Amino acid sequence: MALDNKKKFGPRRNEYIHVPQVQVISSTGENLGIMDTYKAVQLAQDQELDLVEVGPNATPPVCKIINYSKYVYAQNKKSKANKKGKAKDTKEFVFTPVIDSADINHKVKRAKEYLAKNHPVKLTMIRKGRQTQEMASEVFNEILTNFAEYSSIEPVPVQEGNRISITFKANGKTENK
Repeated sequence: MALDNKKKFGPRRNEYIHVPQVQVISSTGENLGIMDTYKAVQLAQDQELDLVEVGPNATPPVCKIINYSKYVYAQNKKSKANKKGKAKDTKEFVFTPVIDSADINHKVKRAKEYLAKNHPVKLTMIRKGRQTQEMASEVFNEILTNFAEYSSIEPVPVQEGNRISITFKANGKTENK
């Protein structure tokens, strides 16, 4: 129940901090030491600010005297920045052993465009029906010659059943294939 409230309402503040003592940090960042929660709330209200619990897992909990709305805004901004910085989506290009050379050229061109945008690209060769492993490997190796200037994440193509795949990235320090 307490975890759900924290998610809904954010960190505890002012009279919702239900511990006898807290470690208090001033609005300027100065450590004021451990004091009674009631006195800390009074100190924050005298400055027309809020006492916000920023370290609930510490003993005693760490609270800071700050403007609560500005704190929430900064936290939301930070979480959005973290979401933007996540790894980019891998684009997969699928080939078959009987693919036409024009189709190969088009897919290779598109893959290189994604690599130019710093997106990782996964090349996959799928065998169907009676297509042989040798035939698939030959066509796949021919396709890989177009990606000699890019770094591969795996040192060699990975074979899983009827699939052969390898992932490339635009620039890196792994082996070139």
